[in-house]
Amino acid sequence: MTNIRRAAAFMLIFAFAALAQDSTPSEALSHRMIGGESASSAARATLTVPADTEVKVQVLSGIHSQINHVNDPVIAEVLNAVFVGGKLALPPGSLLDGHITMIRNAGHMHRAAELGMRFDRITLPDGQEKPVAAVLAALEHPEMLDIHLDQEGHLISNRMMPWKALGGGFAAFGAFGVLKIAAVGSAGASLALPLGGAALISYEALWRRGREVNLPPDVQCRLRLNYPLTVHIPW
Repeated sequence: MTNIRRAAAFMLIFAFAALAQDSTPSEALSHRMIGGESASSAARATLTVPADTEVKVQVLSGIHSQINHVNDPVIAEVLNAVFVGGKLALPPGSLLDGHITMIRNAGHMHRAAELGMRFDRITLPDGQEKPVAAVLAALEHPEMLDIHLDQEGHLISNRMMPWKALGGGFAAFGAFGVLKIAAVGSAGASLALPLGGAALISYEALWRRGREVNLPPDVQCRLRLNYPLTVHIPW
């Protein structure tokens, strides 16, 4: 009887020990799962860059209104980091992909060329890609490029009358008039000068074409976000 009681007590102690061993790993596993969930939540932390934020970029693609076509790709690289609440949202080196949306070539009467572009995707250095809606907001040193931006963010070549050329034409008219006076006398010169002057001025003012939009590679400018942009921040 005593041996039976001892055996039963031993079996009971063994059962409790096995139960304790089973419960300990499950608690440890539970802690690991909780830790994993919190780490995953931290990795999913996001920042939202507000609309109307301006980003300084460098346009890597060379663009010319007479060479490019609508839907040709345009690539820009972020130069200055963008922070939201003191935290890094858009690191330098992020790439923006866009395309040309419209082109109007230069025309006669010095009509200026016009070109529009839009950026619709950004790729961050960590590989995440996000849709964006960004347009040109400003150019660095536009006077050197001889182009400007309109309110819609379109590039427009500066429309300038060639006054130097017209001045040279008037000087040529004078020389031409002197020769005519010497050749045909004052009566013939009175008719020759208006006809010659009208022809040359008409060519300079009406027939000559305006400038094309020419944006060389690596031009620096600022893009404006039309809508908020939310990104993950694993850094």
